[in-house]
Amino acid sequence: MKVLAINGSPRAQNSGTFRLLEALLGGMEEAGATTELLHAKKLNMEPCNGCYQCWVRTPGVCVHHDDMTGVIETYNASDFVIFGTPVYHCSMTGIMKTFLDRLLPRYEPWLIPHPDVPGMTGHPPRWSGPDRMVLVSTCGFPEFETFDALRATFRQIARLHGMRYVGEVLRTFGEPLANARLTPLFSSYLAAVRRAGQHLIESDGIPAELQAELRHDLFPGGKERLYELANEHWSRLRR
Repeated sequence: MKVLAINGSPRAQNSGTFRLLEALLGGMEEAGATTELLHAKKLNMEPCNGCYQCWVRTPGVCVHHDDMTGVIETYNASDFVIFGTPVYHCSMTGIMKTFLDRLLPRYEPWLIPHPDVPGMTGHPPRWSGPDRMVLVSTCGFPEFETFDALRATFRQIARLHGMRYVGEVLRTFGEPLANARLTPLFSSYLAAVRRAGQHLIESDGIPAELQAELRHDLFPGGKERLYELANEHWSRLRR
């Protein structure tokens, strides 16, 4: 099985999102999958012009001759896609949105009744692609409700693009994961993320008990303690 992961963090490897993707992909490889991780920040990737030339004058070919040409080929050849993005202003990062916009050449312009979602309209796909999706995300707040808009967006993308949304790894107050010096503190949590990767390949989902484990607080003491830790950190940086 071929797994493609897209890291939409502008901080690339220096991010909590990367730490989660690294662990999840490690578990998938242990279960026999072939994985590839792309950092959106490192791609030569222009924003979509909305010119529709890939639909009209050069079907399937974007006017931008950049890294996305090869990336789309890799995307089409994948069985499983993982979208990783921190929460920026209630949603995905700008660079992740640019990546998604640049997938437009994968579709024909024609409007048709959606083949999988009754009552909805769709575009015929030009090529086959992943049939399973996972969302990986971190945020700075301690509430899982912070992910609500992001989850709704990617669930809708999966629904309308013919993919099964088979799981998610969401980490509240995830900024400390980006600090490599603190990695030993999170070894048990990252081990659970690896197990989630194994389950996604072996059983096409994450068991309920493991999902609950992945939602446990990384820091004891409740919100008050999290506020204290975060505010101490920002106070040090301002000195």
